Amino acid sequence: MKRPKLDLAIGLGLTVCGYAAMWGWARRAIACDPPMAELESALDQRLSVAGLAASHRYVHTSVGRVHVLIGGAGETTLLFVPGLGASAGDFPELLALLAQRHRLVAIDLPGSGLSDAVAFKGHPGRPWNQVISAVTDQVGISEFALIGHSLGGLAAGGFAINHPERVSGLVLLSPFGLSRRIPLHWNLSLVPGSMDLLAYSRRLAFARSAGNESARSDRYPRLVGTRFGTGSDLNLVPRLLQPLRLRAESELLPALGLLSGRVLVIWGIEDGQLPLRDAAPQLSYYPGIKLEVLEGAGHLFPATQPETTAGLITDFLAA
Repeated sequence: MKRPKLDLAIGLGLTVCGYAAMWGWARRAIACDPPMAELESALDQRLSVAGLAASHRYVHTSVGRVHVLIGGAGETTLLFVPGLGASAGDFPELLALLAQRHRLVAIDLPGSGLSDAVAFKGHPGRPWNQVISAVTDQVGISEFALIGHSLGGLAAGGFAINHPERVSGLVLLSPFGLSRRIPLHWNLSLVPGSMDLLAYSRRLAFARSAGNESARSDRYPRLVGTRFGTGSDLNLVPRLLQPLRLRAESELLPALGLLSGRVLVIWGIEDGQLPLRDAAPQLSYYPGIKLEVLEGAGHLFPATQPETTAGLITDFLAA
């Protein structure tokens, strides 16, 4: 009777030791960051292909140095905030289309793109507000329209709620924070080491793609991918979730209801990362928040359907 229990205990112990060893290996196998000049060159090449001429600027904030792209011209200024593991350079076509009619400012949040690694503790809401405030103050923007995708939607929505006098319009693209339910795979981030293993797998994937012709012509994703991991915004995900409860610590509703008439939400009907069905019941209580649903679109529709996304944003802000 005792032998099966002993075997189970030994097996469980070996599994834990093996997982801990993999976790330790992943944390130590960190590629050196490429030179910043090389990153900027690769980003400029990608933006040029999309038809966007933008300048680089580095803003010093209370939570580190933040990379900003500035381009376009127009009476309205748009501030774009990317989502988890993404940067402004991951949406070149969308940014190029928006810059045709607006002044465009795109932020790489701490831990992503060309910005410094995450260097703050606790919930990221306040640091994100500080970053957006610092960027807009130093660039010289008093009022602007704010656009956020995924986790960037939580950052953008949080800023709009705290500074409504500065935000003329808010556009949330498949945002995190509109649902009390969080998909199960997001809660896997609560397992110690899971984010480090995910980051390491991403590095391996980028390393394997280095020899592909497409990777040689578009170096930006691979170069930025080597920075993805420790110090990235992946480490913020567990702070947004409460252990053993499938809900977010930060929710944008009902506070966004106070911005009625100034909020557009765009969602892909086939979004598997943040399904619309989890947010739709709550959104239905706020008719002042406009919802646009894109057929055949997943979570990354701002990159895969840039023309449609840019058209909806421009039409909403014009109205």
